[in-house]
Amino acid sequence: MRHLSNMATAFFLLGWLAIDVSAQWTTAFQERSKRDLNTVFFLDQNRGWIIGDRGIIHATQNGGAEWQSLNPRVDSNLSDVFFRNANEGWLIASGAQILKTQDAGETWEFIYQIQITPGKRKEDAPELYSLSFPNNKKGWVVGTDGRILHTEDGGRSWANQESGTAEELVHVKFVNDKRGWAVGGGGIILFTDDGGRTWEVQASGTTQHLYHIETQKNNYAWAVGDDGTILRTTNAGLTWEKIPLSTKQSLINVAFANDRQGWAVGWKGTILRTDNGGQTWIEQESGTRENLYGISVKKNKVWVVGAEGLVLRYENR
Repeated sequence: MRHLSNMATAFFLLGWLAIDVSAQWTTAFQERSKRDLNTVFFLDQNRGWIIGDRGIIHATQNGGAEWQSLNPRVDSNLSDVFFRNANEGWLIASGAQILKTQDAGETWEFIYQIQITPGKRKEDAPELYSLSFPNNKKGWVVGTDGRILHTEDGGRSWANQESGTAEELVHVKFVNDKRGWAVGGGGIILFTDDGGRTWEVQASGTTQHLYHIETQKNNYAWAVGDDGTILRTTNAGLTWEKIPLSTKQSLINVAFANDRQGWAVGWKGTILRTDNGGQTWIEQESGTRENLYGISVKKNKVWVVGAEGLVLRYENR
């Protein structure tokens, strides 16, 4: 198996900036093509991946000190990435595609694609957006028209699960192989406690589009969406509380370091932070007005990616 190499060369090609944008947030680098970066995922403090439009993938093995450009050989927009371990990872690409790597992202294998129904308009073609693998066998993917796909054999085969909704599902998160949530259009929050055999609609209290859900332990969860929406539950979604915010910017992603400390990011450079489990949030100066789409937190380091190829880094001291 090959390993990530030529870090120094990649480091130069990415055009490293390391410019202070505030007392705490810095611009780690800006992708030279300036295409949108959609998601960042860190497996641990050292190993991480960034993905974006038209097949952009960058990887680091040294905590973001250096990044290497990888080539998935797919000219599609990449919406989600997930690594189970240092070698095995998964991608969601536009065109309802699922790809897999077994060498840390240096090569990718096409695994699955939803075919367009004959006669269907291109703009009505199905899409997939997010995936979650709580163990090496079981995984879930969500997308348009309330679509939930499930695998029990490590991704070799995929089957539909009945979601009970036609709303677009944008993000899915499982805390174990039984309990998970999916969120999306119209404020939809779906919950399962039996591995997706049944999904129930939880009362979110909003009709705003929800883009991401984050969980801690078994019962704590937070969802974010349009018009400055943050929802919070401490009882596995039996009740959801809408948190009042001063911002009305759309919030696209949320991540927590533990059950108290977390960040949410969104449009026009919005970054919010909480230190009390999401009961209250304060806005941090990001140093940018670009839309921010992805966030990953590992211990004292926070990474954010967004429009124009922007990558921000925060040292949480």
